[in-house]
Amino acid sequence: MDQFIRLAVRGISLSQIQSGIYVLLLEEESGKIKLPIIIESLQAQSIASALGKRDPYRSFTHDLFLSLAKEFNIKLKAVVIYKLVNGIFFSYILLEGDYIEKEGKKIEKKEHKIDSKTSDAVALAVRFQAPIYTTREIFDKAGIYFENGAPKEKENDTSETEMENSALLFFKEKSQQDLENMTERDLNALLNHAVVNECYELAARIKKELDRRE
Repeated sequence: MDQFIRLAVRGISLSQIQSGIYVLLLEEESGKIKLPIIIESLQAQSIASALGKRDPYRSFTHDLFLSLAKEFNIKLKAVVIYKLVNGIFFSYILLEGDYIEKEGKKIEKKEHKIDSKTSDAVALAVRFQAPIYTTREIFDKAGIYFENGAPKEKENDTSETEMENSALLFFKEKSQQDLENMTERDLNALLNHAVVNECYELAARIKKELDRRE
């Protein structure tokens, strides 16, 4: 996994404006770059439960998966967020099964790569204490740079960042038609700024528009 960036779960934020909207915040090891991902309520609760922030007696499907994996000696080696399209993050989980028996001898463990919704993959990674990775390309496209706890402009990208910040304020009061006229690249940039500034109502509208374009 040397070519990937390792991430840690920074936290989960609940929108006080838009019901059912949660933001999963991942960060790289230095903590200077964060990756915000909009997730559904059930997955948010499951991740929070695994982090010890909810009722430990409540069980989720991810807990059942963990129990089954332990029973059959299956290990979750890693979660990889490998693609970002129209504001949607694509992930896979890397599983390692039990030893393969050949001619009565245990030879090797077999790896399986399975596509997964990113929120489900993270919920499993927290339970298995497995590492989470992403690509440099995704970080460059969707990562938010922080300095002293506040968003920071990317190097050599001042004019673009200023434009995006202005767009954030401008589009708070704009219609769905305005969003429909924006390019996919601009929508992704605006989505990142909406999330980091906790404008979840705007983020939900942008996400809906990106989903429509699939």
